[in-house]
Amino acid sequence: MKLDVRHAGGELTVGSQKEFLKLYQSGIIAADDLVRREGQSRWIPAGQLPGISSMREQGRKDNRRLLYITLAMMVFGLLAALWIQSHAPRIAKRAVPNAGAVRAVPH
Repeated sequence: MKLDVRHAGGELTVGSQKEFLKLYQSGIIAADDLVRREGQSRWIPAGQLPGISSMREQGRKDNRRLLYITLAMMVFGLLAALWIQSHAPRIAKRAVPNAGAVRAVPH
């Protein structure tokens, strides 16, 4: 199915929906560019096409999810650093038994 795209630079004919999505994702086709399917007379903005609008919404959800995961990891890292800092002397004493003791080693 061919799609006609009209934008400020002129008109473009795209051979398939897959090619159209690639061009849209790469930024060659903008959301406000007008699109019509072959054989139709009505032009609609590219951002209002069903596949594009759902793709943008999914992108927003993914970005939100990534933000929450990043914030959670930052809080976890901060809490872990604070815990390690407060328990460092006790951990160090357990790691080196008899620290400060002198040992005689025969030759």
